[in-house]
Amino acid sequence: MSLNKIFGIFSVGLSLAMCVNNARAEQGEGTVRDPLTGKYIDHVYRDWQEGVVLNPETGDYTVTYKGSQGFFAEVIFVPATKIDSTLKSKFKDSRDSNGIRYSYKVKNGVGSKQNIDQLITLVSNVTPGSLEAPQRWEAHAIPQPPSQGPNLILSWTYFGGEYLSGLAPGKSLAGLSLESSDLPGIALVKISGAAPTTEWLGHYPVGVVGDQMEEIEKNNHIPRFAAVPKIPVGQPFDPALTLTGLQKHVNQDLVSMKLVDPVFASQLDRGLQAAIDAAKINNTKALKDHLKDLRHVLKREHGDVDKEDDEDDDGDGDKVKKPGLIDKLAARVLDFDIKYVEKRISGKN
Repeated sequence: MSLNKIFGIFSVGLSLAMCVNNARAEQGEGTVRDPLTGKYIDHVYRDWQEGVVLNPETGDYTVTYKGSQGFFAEVIFVPATKIDSTLKSKFKDSRDSNGIRYSYKVKNGVGSKQNIDQLITLVSNVTPGSLEAPQRWEAHAIPQPPSQGPNLILSWTYFGGEYLSGLAPGKSLAGLSLESSDLPGIALVKISGAAPTTEWLGHYPVGVVGDQMEEIEKNNHIPRFAAVPKIPVGQPFDPALTLTGLQKHVNQDLVSMKLVDPVFASQLDRGLQAAIDAAKINNTKALKDHLKDLRHVLKREHGDVDKEDDEDDDGDGDKVKKPGLIDKLAARVLDFDIKYVEKRISGKN
């Protein structure tokens, strides 16, 4: 399935969002932000109706709510989604270690209305000291709160100093990279445009308006898929455990992301399970045969799936994609992971 089609669904769904509270109008006093000057006008007496309304011309939201003191406020929320971004990801064996080297290139489309100032995702592991970022960007990998899971929050954020600056429309940015001992899987990367911080008057909206804003802010990014550290590789290496992690990624993540046809996923699941069973009883020959069969199945869908440097089709930025049973990037990730297991059981670095 085309990544662009999936992202289009996300973008259209967000851009067409319009949340209106059906509460009746109420007379009162409040403060209004002038959409042209950005200045606030106090002591405005009128009929107020709480709600969140999308302006289809600007893409901004007008948020009207009542404060705890009985006064009303009307503010403008500018979303960070006025960008048309593409993201390419590469992954290969590291020359300096036994890990995997990941690198990314992001492009801000010429039609974007904002600069790009942040990319953020979840990963399973980052080798300490391996994070790299271009000039005027900072990279961080910090643990999630324990209640949310064991992953790391990986981010690249622009810190150039200029207000609302970042990667300009029509420009590309490389040099986003890291190393990890874990194998690649597919994850959603949240890409955000440089948007002004909303000045909530009095307090953040509560009730229905607050619920509407929380939903909007939860989706306040453009989603793109990329290859990231996802499949743990234990020490010492256990092919059965590694393949079990890959099997779980296919059945749970790739299927839910709609990057693989469910029937095709079942075929991959059977092949992976056969390989896992062979690994558990140390039947190396059968394990190698099952891994070879899996790679052959992937290659039938994408003939160049085993290319390590697929510059023309290694991300979601391509405008035309061949429809198939599995997305190209997802297939490349699976092939790489299976090939890694092949090399490890053969005693190769």
